[in-house]
Amino acid sequence: MDEILTIRVQDLRAKMANGEVKSVDVVKSCFEKIKKVDGKIRAFLKLNEERAVIEAQKADEKIKSGSEISILEGVPIAIKDNIMIDGDSMTSASKYLKNYISPYDATVIEKLKKAGAIFIGRTNMDEFAMGGSTETSAYQKTANPWDIEKIPGGSSGGSAASVSAAMSPWALGSDTGGSVRQPAGFCGIVGYKPSYGLISRYGVCALASSFDQIGVFARYVKDAALLTSIIAGKDYRDPVCEPLEFIDYTENIDTETLKNLKLGIPKQLLDYKIDDVVTKYFKDAVNKLEHSGANIVEIDIPAYKYVPALYKVIMCAEVSANIATFDGIRYGYRSPNGKNLNDEYAKSRGESLGYEVKKRILFGTYVLGAKNYHRCYHQAQKVRTLLINQTNDAYKKCDFIFTPATLQMPVKFGESLPEECDIFLTAANLSGLPGITVPCAFADGMPLGVHFMGDRFSDKKLFQVAEAFEKISNFDRKKTPF
Repeated sequence: MDEILTIRVQDLRAKMANGEVKSVDVVKSCFEKIKKVDGKIRAFLKLNEERAVIEAQKADEKIKSGSEISILEGVPIAIKDNIMIDGDSMTSASKYLKNYISPYDATVIEKLKKAGAIFIGRTNMDEFAMGGSTETSAYQKTANPWDIEKIPGGSSGGSAASVSAAMSPWALGSDTGGSVRQPAGFCGIVGYKPSYGLISRYGVCALASSFDQIGVFARYVKDAALLTSIIAGKDYRDPVCEPLEFIDYTENIDTETLKNLKLGIPKQLLDYKIDDVVTKYFKDAVNKLEHSGANIVEIDIPAYKYVPALYKVIMCAEVSANIATFDGIRYGYRSPNGKNLNDEYAKSRGESLGYEVKKRILFGTYVLGAKNYHRCYHQAQKVRTLLINQTNDAYKKCDFIFTPATLQMPVKFGESLPEECDIFLTAANLSGLPGITVPCAFADGMPLGVHFMGDRFSDKKLFQVAEAFEKISNFDRKKTPF
């Protein structure tokens, strides 16, 4: 049954609906694959095998009876460990939330339950989503399925690895500065971040609120579009969630879209050190797009050079504000060693939070201080507006911005990626724009991808363009590392 986990979810749904494949067999295949390979990869923090099998049996009975079934009836999915599921643990890969039980469902979970999806387990991540390698998790390091000595990317590395190794047909993650699209590129799958406000963040542990978005991992673009159709939409509980009506993102996705499409390549791409194999296969991708009728134009966004600094200042400031609620009093880890209230706060955080989280809290507190607010935080927000305006101007010359997914290939554990590695991914979060990573090639046994970024709420067209590229990329999406 391994091959059933590498086909399109669209096809899997059809096979289940007509009785050709049973949900319980698909779910059991997930757990069999997990038991076979996850000892090496360590993508999952928690499995829900017993409950998932029971739910799959109920789905099969419902299908067999001829009752009306939901769109994802009996389809398994993996969930990043910072998304609440009522009555289930949620740790955000931190010791602080080790014993935390979610008191309600996140909006995306509500919608998935209504659609009939089955949650197979919680995936590993960087602690509180702070990191780009899934090495800062308090519990384990997740490996890249294509080379277990290398990182899968982060912070949603567990979700990316679970789909890449065919342990799950698809998964949810969160994207604050490329945290879905970067690991998708490193692991050879599709990774999508929506326009800011398209998908509700209610019930998701916040990192940096003006950047955070729920994202999707899948083997195929059309599956990512299907999952987005289900979880997107208005939600009064998230104040930045736009009141958009239902959109079917799979509709007309197969329509020819590359002919006369204008793709902008930033001239700033030449300003950074790029791995030779990334340059080679990006040029190959450009040639394939041109051969299919796309027009390549050069665009100029000078503010790209500020992206790493902007992200660091604004993100850490928002981290400082969001993590302020983790005081050891209302919920989470509470130190037994506190002598007074302030000491209780300090020890609860000091004993339960990792180095990366503490570092970001401290820097965020610094830039929000009275002496630094205008010099650092306020100035960063002004330059962020400059970046947004320059990006909007660039879309007057092109339909989508096209870049490599990352400028470097994944490194071994303990090694660092340069801060500009994800610069074109992070720019999408700073501007609130949708982006999608699509795999394009293998180099020395490792996958790599390209990235399309659209104007705000161009998500439907973005899926169409990504699907069109997927067809011409010649990347084998059924190939798995195990």
